[in-house]
Formats: sequence, C-alpha cells, structure tokens
Amino acid sequence: MTLAWEGREGGQTDVGAPTFDELYDAHRQRAFRLALLLCGGERPLAEDALSEAFIRVYPRWRGGHVDDFGPYLRRAVVNEVKRMFTRRGLQRRSEPPLEAEAVTVTSPEDHVVRRQLVWDALQRLPVKQRTAFVLRYYEGLPVEEVASAMGTSVGTAKSHLSRGRDLLRTLLEEQL
Repeated sequence: MTLAWEGREGGQTDVGAPTFDELYDAHRQRAFRLALLLCGGERPLAEDALSEAFIRVYPRWRGGHVDDFGPYLRRAVVNEVKRMFTRRGLQRRSEPPLEAEAVTVTSPEDHVVRRQLVWDALQRLPVKQRTAFVLRYYEGLPVEEVASAMGTSVGTAKSHLSRGRDLLRTLLEEQL
C-alpha cells in the first residue's frame, strides 16, 4: 500500500522517524491478526475494522499525538471492532455448540477438531471477555496492556479474563 501521507503536520518529519507507510507495513499484519481474532475469523469484517482503525489513527499520528504507534493502533483496532459490533447489532455468535463426543488428541485430525471446538467456544464469549482473552492469550500481552488496549482498569481487565476463562471452560466441558 502506498500512502500519499509521508510526513507529519506541515510537511515536517522527524529525522529518522518512520513514515506512515513504514508504520503501516510494520504493523499491518499483526493488527489484522488481532482484528481477525476479534471478528471471529470473518475476514471481511476484520479487513473493514483494520482499514477504519488506520483511517482513525492517521490524523492523530500526523498531528504528532501518537507516541507509541503499536499500542495506539492495537487500541484503535479493539475500539473499531467494538464499534462495528455495536453498529451491526453483533454481540456474539448465537449458534448452538457443536455436539462432540469426548475427544482425546491422538492424531492430527483430533488436534484439528479440538482447535475448532476451542475456536467455536471462544466466539461464543461476550465481546469484552473475548477481547480480553484474545489480547492476553493470543497476542501475549500483559494484563496492564490488555487493560490499556481495552480502555479499562487493570481490575476490570482481570475480571473480564477471569469470567471469560470460566465461561470458556464451561462451554468446552459441554462440548467435550
């Protein structure tokens, strides 16, 4: 992607500071992965969320208001996914859980089935719990960064994580 926006406000760029193109290239793939996880694997929704997040971040970056681009973009992606879900009335999938016999991972096929069961259960979590879970366990962020990305306190992030783990455990026990 080539962006026409190379510098910050007034055409000034900090010597050695990356251009928006460079920041886009450096962060796009990880931000898309986050959006894809938060959108339940629905690629078009994730692409829309990522595009909107970059569009929203650009004016702040250009104005010099973004100190650490990675965390700022991550928060923008989380916020955009929340906005999309609110606008479209999407909270979580309402599909019934998959029926499955007790599964023990003994073959690659069993491993794939188990991963799918976990993925399906994760998509049934409420948005805030799923967001906290994805940021913590898929993105590997410390709880403090999860809280920052979600715009909540550390205690609230811990609560979302705890409730999400409990519900995920219950959902998986039902399926396995």
